[in-house]
Amino acid sequence: MAIRMCDECGIRPAVYYETNIINGVMTERYLCEECKKKYGMQKANMPDIFDSIFAALGAPFGMHVNAPKPENKVCPTCGCTAESYMKTGFLGCPDCYKTFEPLILSSVAKIQKDTKHTGRSPEKTLSPEEAKYNELLRKREEAVAVEDFQLAAKINEEMKKLKGGAK
Repeated sequence: MAIRMCDECGIRPAVYYETNIINGVMTERYLCEECKKKYGMQKANMPDIFDSIFAALGAPFGMHVNAPKPENKVCPTCGCTAESYMKTGFLGCPDCYKTFEPLILSSVAKIQKDTKHTGRSPEKTLSPEEAKYNELLRKREEAVAVEDFQLAAKINEEMKKLKGGAK
C-alpha cells in the first residue's frame, strides 16, 4: 500500500484528510502538516488519542516502510498468511487469532498502552470482591448439588471472610 502524498504540494506525505460537501457535491483533500498550516485547515475536535491510534494503525496495514518482515506463518484452517494480515488488517477465521497472536498483540500494543482493558468499566459491573463472592456462591451451590458438604463448608468460610473483609 503506497503512502498518500499531499494533494497541494505533492512532496510530503499526507497526514490530514478533509472532506467538504457543498451543494451536495463532495470534495476530498489530503494535506501534509505544512500545507495544513498554510491553508488553515483545522482538525476536527478529535482528542489526541485518535492521532496516536491512526498513526499506529499504519503498522497492521503495511504502511511502515521500515517495519520488519513478519514471520511467514500460515493459518492451518483457512490459509490466511501473516503477510496478508499485515497488508489488510483482516483475519480469515477464528483460528487466525491463535496463529497470529504475537503479531496481533504487537499491533494492539502500538495502538494502546496495554493488551488488557485498564480503563473505566460500565457503572453496573461488579467489583472484584463482588465477582469473587458470586463465584464462591456458584461453587458452593455446585458442591451442595453433588453432596460434597465439606467443600461447601470450606467455601462458606471463604465467603464469610470475604464479606467480613469487605465491611
